[in-house]
Amino acid sequence: MKDYWVLLGSFGSGKSELAINLALQAVKKGPCTLVDLDVINAYFRSSERGDVLGAAGVELISPPFALDKIEILALSARVYSAFTPGEGTVIFDIGGDDIGSVALGQYKQHFNNIPKDRLNIPFIVNPLRPMAADVPSALRSLAAIQESGRLLADSIINNGNLAGMTDVSHLIQGYELVKGLSQQTGLPVRATVGTKEVLDEFERYAEAHGLERKYIGARWPIEIQMHRSWDKYLAEGL
Repeated sequence: MKDYWVLLGSFGSGKSELAINLALQAVKKGPCTLVDLDVINAYFRSSERGDVLGAAGVELISPPFALDKIEILALSARVYSAFTPGEGTVIFDIGGDDIGSVALGQYKQHFNNIPKDRLNIPFIVNPLRPMAADVPSALRSLAAIQESGRLLADSIINNGNLAGMTDVSHLIQGYELVKGLSQQTGLPVRATVGTKEVLDEFERYAEAHGLERKYIGARWPIEIQMHRSWDKYLAEGL
């Protein structure tokens, strides 16, 4: 059986960055497919790194005309192939918030057929984005995404970051947010995400200040793959 990951989160939570890193790690162990379901945000989508994913052996399924400066609200029929029997890992990178997650809802029947122990649905939280900057905002975002996407999150991931300016303070902010969110929802904290350097510093802070391990979860080091910036976008466009 395949293992499935469905990454939920608000705009700017870092879903695409995490999806790419998960795919690059998973393909080292077996076949991996990354499904880009973002038909809303033409910027910062996992399809942008199709060259890196392809070179590593990851199969990428993108919306039609993605990155061709032609944006239509349509999904590739190839998405259904992700649900066929086989081995490996399938990762779904979902559009942000309730609008972006609508595309996910049409596959509910297929997700219902996946054994629970093979389906992972983390809610990715970045406190540096206004739609999930505090517990009430994150709760509203989670509720809206679950309703439109027709899937329930099973865990929370701390992905506190500010792109290239990320430092340990952002993971500390994320810790406080996911702690409160976990206490409100009962969802466990699956992981804390960051570059190795920032994670190392966060680990030292957590040890020195007695942060609760259950609100940190596993340590997930990533390498930055999304190199584009808003400054470059404003200067050069897509």
